Amino acid sequence: MMTIALELQPCCGKRSGIGNYTYELARHLEHASDLKFVGNVFNFLGRNDNRQAFAGINMPIRESRLFPYGVYRRIWNLVPIPYQSMFPGDADLSVFFNYIIPPHVSGKAIAAVFDLTYLRFPETMELRNRKRLNAGMKYSISRSDHIITISEFSKREIVELLSVPESKVSVVPCAPSALVRKSSDNTALEKFGVKKPYLLYMGTIEPRKNLSRLIKAFSILKKEQGIPHQLVLAGGSGWNNEEIYQLGATVEDVLFTGYLSEEEKCTFYQNAEIFLFPSLYEGFGIPPLEAMMFGCPVVCADAASLPEVVGQAAELVKPLDENSIAQGIWNVISDPDKTKLLVQQGYEQVKKYTWDASARRLTEVCRAVLREL
Repeated sequence: MMTIALELQPCCGKRSGIGNYTYELARHLEHASDLKFVGNVFNFLGRNDNRQAFAGINMPIRESRLFPYGVYRRIWNLVPIPYQSMFPGDADLSVFFNYIIPPHVSGKAIAAVFDLTYLRFPETMELRNRKRLNAGMKYSISRSDHIITISEFSKREIVELLSVPESKVSVVPCAPSALVRKSSDNTALEKFGVKKPYLLYMGTIEPRKNLSRLIKAFSILKKEQGIPHQLVLAGGSGWNNEEIYQLGATVEDVLFTGYLSEEEKCTFYQNAEIFLFPSLYEGFGIPPLEAMMFGCPVVCADAASLPEVVGQAAELVKPLDENSIAQGIWNVISDPDKTKLLVQQGYEQVKKYTWDASARRLTEVCRAVLREL
């Protein structure tokens, strides 16, 4: 039996895109007669109670308590510590979900590369993260026996920009969360001062999400069409977002909620009139699919992976043009038949993506890499 070790560090703390991807895949992987999955996580002196972070993950979790993960990252190029020496037991294959494979890893290795924002839109990334990727990606690509990514779009980007052979990259797509709780309890809306009707964005508040143009588009609709809606921007604060918050403060009915729990997200999705996702660049883009699960029509950018992910089930707009964004929103608000069609198409589109299918695909990739031993 071969052992596959998954780096589960992204599951810890408040999970965002990479953390959710790691968690859902780990939760849906099934042991087989020829494969055993284990998880690796740094937990300095056992100080963190990670039971909630790993709830539902059915595999042994191996902890390294020598030092914090952040310290390990800072010293791994300076001190030749064998990665496997920090975790009990060996692994035939290790899967690293946050782009970079650490040095001194023995056995086979797979790296997950979600998108190439740091090359395509470097100005939208925090400098620290951009430096980390610029410094580590060349080694990580050369050290990896295989690369997984989340869309055909991202696969093309990796092949083109990193000069990786197409045969070395496999798509293991994202999927919406299984958590769908429809409820008539609107306490979460009242908590944040949200009133119907409202337009919803869900995601991190940061430049790459193109929220300044979304706010300008909303302002156009307020002035030219007199729409009664609120624009609700839901999600945790990212970086370099002062301009977004300042602009939002100048436009009537723009509301920022901050980070939402999974239960609160469900309430916001199911009560929104339209879900908006004008992002400039996404390796996949889960929120539009989550909105579709709740029967919320979607307006999103005609950019990067998003047309691939939403198919025909969304109104597509030009993300660099606030007038195009405003027109796309108005096309849906003003046309009940279009709204109904988008909802129906959304229910069908979202069926194409499940974590069970993605976990099976990851298992197939792992088997193929191990066969090359």
